[in-house]
Amino acid sequence: MAHGPKAKSRALLRCVCVCALVLLPAPANAVEFSGGVSVGGIQVGTNPKLAVSPFAGLLWRQERDFLLEIHNMFSVLPGERLGLHDRTAVTLVYAWEAGKVSLGPSFSVYWMPVCGVALCNRVAGVAPGGHVQADWYFSDPLGASVSANLDWVGGSSRVLHGDLMAMVTAGPVWRFGGESK
Repeated sequence: MAHGPKAKSRALLRCVCVCALVLLPAPANAVEFSGGVSVGGIQVGTNPKLAVSPFAGLLWRQERDFLLEIHNMFSVLPGERLGLHDRTAVTLVYAWEAGKVSLGPSFSVYWMPVCGVALCNRVAGVAPGGHVQADWYFSDPLGASVSANLDWVGGSSRVLHGDLMAMVTAGPVWRFGGESK
């Protein structure tokens, strides 16, 4: 069985289709927008880097416990050599009145400095991945958010050879529109 980029893309497409089939039969009652800024770390290559990450999410509330959300996070990696990482995820969400947990496939675009074992260089590319996020609202509409993302990067880079890129961030989140479940 092939494990190349085409096989990964097909697996990601299948996962999105399954999520859509599970969620489409229930009509949407409201749309909820959330956004915030997280700070955390990104690990790619051998050196971890600080990431400052504004994010936004669009959640379709339904009469079910499981919902659909589109989530985007744009990360800036400050330092001597600036880095950028943009990730979009389509996730299946379990929500309750004071929070939500989401899990699903993601797609990232990156341009950043990376150091391998013997060489440092700037890498750029696209990568499929997976995303998980938990939001807890302690004072409507204010809450806290923790997210983790794992991307499969690689290709013909002399710095990266089929490595994984992991990011974990945390920060405040605000939600607007829609009603608490």
